[in-house]
Amino acid sequence: MGIIALSALVMAGTGFYLFTRSLVNFRPNHKKILEDLKQIREEVLNSAQDLAPLRTEDLEVLSTRQVDRTVKKKITNNVRGTFVTIFEEPAVVYHYRKYLSNSRDSLLFAKTYHHEYYFWIKGKDANLVIDEQAVGVYQYESGILIGSRSQKMIAQLDKTNPDKMPLSIQGKAVGNIIRPQSNAKDVLSQRCFDFVRNDLTKEEEAILLALAIFEMVNRTVESL
Repeated sequence: MGIIALSALVMAGTGFYLFTRSLVNFRPNHKKILEDLKQIREEVLNSAQDLAPLRTEDLEVLSTRQVDRTVKKKITNNVRGTFVTIFEEPAVVYHYRKYLSNSRDSLLFAKTYHHEYYFWIKGKDANLVIDEQAVGVYQYESGILIGSRSQKMIAQLDKTNPDKMPLSIQGKAVGNIIRPQSNAKDVLSQRCFDFVRNDLTKEEEAILLALAIFEMVNRTVESL
């Protein structure tokens, strides 16, 4: 059985339903969070047209460069954007919403050609759902992903060197997430990955991309 047993078909709305089941104790109030998540998802899906497919063989062309990035600061801080490939094709559309709180309370929804990614971020933990599967809790400071089924570590992003972070899933090295230098101008220097293993399962591929998206978005919202 796979790590998260991703279905080949995504059932519309199911991921949203499972994700919201974990929000009972979220603050601000539960109803507000559900309304916001539904709104964010609808906005992203409406703008996520003609996305470039990102299978294992395509991941190394994903860029950290964004287009159509907007930042709105009101009662909540909202950041939207689209990560493109090195060929300028839209590949990942996301919406991040941060609430006023003494600790970090925020939502992140991202859409790729094949998957929908939901993150509920509270404090130092990010609950992760991919499509219709609850994956686990990503402890983003340490880079550890705890599986929702096993309650054990299923993946670890080595953050020793933030410029090059190897990811292993159940002990298998699957790829390196890199951070481009601020003065990088050529497209190859702006890539998200400098290595992706070519024999990934669909589950490994989805987890690798999920953590890469989280890390890319997290870099852009750190100052909010």
